[in-house]
Amino acid sequence: MKVLGLVQWTERDKRGSPIAGVRPLVEIQKGEWRTIEALEEFPSRGQVFWPNAQVATENSLVIFHAESNAGQKDEFRVVDPKLVYEVLDLRRYGTATEVRAALIEGIRLPVQFGAARALVWCKPDLLVGPVELNRVASGTVRLVGTNLHRLAAYKGAQVRSVPVDHAERLLRVDDTAPSSYVDWDDDAIVLRRALESAVRVAKQAGHDTGQTKKQIEDAARALAAQGGPDALLDRYRLERALTLLENTDVVVRSAGELAESLREHPTVKASLDEFSVKVRTEVEQRARADLEQGLAVERAALGETTEALAQTKLLLETRAQELHKAEELLAEVQSLTAKTAKAAEAAVDARVLAALERPLELLAEVSVLRPFLGAGGSRAESATNAPASSPAASPQLDWARARGEVAKDVKSLRSSLSRAARTHRFQGEPLSMLLQIHAAIAAGLMPITLGPSALAALTAYAHGACGGRLHIVHVSPSAIHAHDFDYAPRGGIVVAAAAAKDIDGISLVVLEGANRSPLEASVVPLLQLADVGLSPVANAPGLRLAASLVVGATTVPVTPQLWSHAVAIHPGPSAPATQGATLGDAPRSSELFALGDEPKGAIDALLDAWPDCHELRPAMSRFGAALTQLYDEEDRISDALRSGLVLPYIATALSPEEQAEALANAGDGDGALALALRGLRRRLA
Repeated sequence: MKVLGLVQWTERDKRGSPIAGVRPLVEIQKGEWRTIEALEEFPSRGQVFWPNAQVATENSLVIFHAESNAGQKDEFRVVDPKLVYEVLDLRRYGTATEVRAALIEGIRLPVQFGAARALVWCKPDLLVGPVELNRVASGTVRLVGTNLHRLAAYKGAQVRSVPVDHAERLLRVDDTAPSSYVDWDDDAIVLRRALESAVRVAKQAGHDTGQTKKQIEDAARALAAQGGPDALLDRYRLERALTLLENTDVVVRSAGELAESLREHPTVKASLDEFSVKVRTEVEQRARADLEQGLAVERAALGETTEALAQTKLLLETRAQELHKAEELLAEVQSLTAKTAKAAEAAVDARVLAALERPLELLAEVSVLRPFLGAGGSRAESATNAPASSPAASPQLDWARARGEVAKDVKSLRSSLSRAARTHRFQGEPLSMLLQIHAAIAAGLMPITLGPSALAALTAYAHGACGGRLHIVHVSPSAIHAHDFDYAPRGGIVVAAAAAKDIDGISLVVLEGANRSPLEASVVPLLQLADVGLSPVANAPGLRLAASLVVGATTVPVTPQLWSHAVAIHPGPSAPATQGATLGDAPRSSELFALGDEPKGAIDALLDAWPDCHELRPAMSRFGAALTQLYDEEDRISDALRSGLVLPYIATALSPEEQAEALANAGDGDGALALALRGLRRRLA
């Protein structure tokens, strides 16, 4: 099926390949054209999908064959595309020469052009082109481009109109060869070519090559007697050249002699020499300035690279020292454990030996102590009444089966998270908030949600991306060490790690109300140990930590060191719906957890505006690289970095006076950042 269509949109897919959508207009059938009802004949959106649309431009016409595209939204795709050059009817301006002059000056047309290539219809019934035209800011269309010296001209070509969006658009429908050519270059170039043609013809005829007007006219007539498109092109050039040469023959003959006389005049010669020296000096100064500017830029770049290298070395040294301290602590714990076990074994051995040597005395002791033991003193009952925080009493989590629809690309992840957000009925931009949680998890950072809907936001993400694998650990003020989270009353991190160990997906452990405990003593060491692989989280690659912060009398201020390992997320208010959400599951082996390119420009701009936040550079780099997989707009990435890392750090690390100075330096003209910072101080201080 051969179809003429209109390109409605162009963009690029996730691999960067150009794609387009084409609305079918008419079907071409052996000289007859049938109007197409696009919505009925090309479901489901009334358009044809164009893959690998390298030459597609919006609002252009294209002839193609429609081929089945089964299983896709658009059931047909474009095959064998051929762009159609449209015809602009400019016969009212006259012949080809007159139309060219009008296009050079600029003419007004009732079409939306931009840059385009089209055939121009001139008198008498002559198509010229295609030529490049451009609609400039003044609303006029002008002739642009190069290669105008040999434009094809078609005499008596067939032109047909096609209705497009309540307007008529013309196009050529025959494939005949050019009947002649025209030269639409500048006048001076055409004049030179015409003279060269005249001299060439005069030489071939054996005439003198002195380029007088009479000889040029004789050569033109001789050339006109020849046949073929090339001879018509030369004739066209000569006709334009003869028009330009009228009343200028004396100047042409004397131009060389006059120029030579003027050049040798002392005053003119001195002025030329002075001008030559001036131009040479200006060129040297400009070249020197360009070189110095380029050298300054390279030096600045080298300085930034050197500084970044020094910071990286310092960070590596710091990490090495922390790792060394952790290894020393682990060695001390292992040594203490071995000593305690050895002492316990020695005590048990001594007790057994004493019982064997003094059985009667042991029986006497048992008879004396029996009244005080009561019915609850047996070993079986002691094991039954063991503390809930011990490993033996910890409940078991069953996460062995993957649940929900599998999301393997960004599009399916967005769909799954949108369903989860609708279930909890968040206000604001819930999908953007859940995508930021996903970006933090993909970057290896802890997402920390704030506000009344903090726990609901993490629950919604677990429903949309973790297959419902969610475990909540309620933090109490008594949790003052990282290992206090290993064994919680309803199961801690150790239990969750055992359940998530062999699952190809993300399982989420939420520290609910983490700021009820001192974060610098509990959560921050836990995150540091996780970074070096010494936390129970390291035993389960798919286990991720998240936290929510609450506001109340039992909460403590947040340490600024937290934001080197975590990202703040601000969910809007929510109200859970009555129906349950459809679960979604994102495998760790999919592309959803791969990091993209670091948005270096956005990070550098933020650090320039907030110089107090340079220690956040590693976290910003990881979080930004994850965001580039989800957002194409750099402004959205910059806003997420600012609200998730920069402002929380400013709110917790600087005094109120220093915060006011930082806001002024960042150019907070409308006060939006100051308002956000006040809200963070209330929730984090």
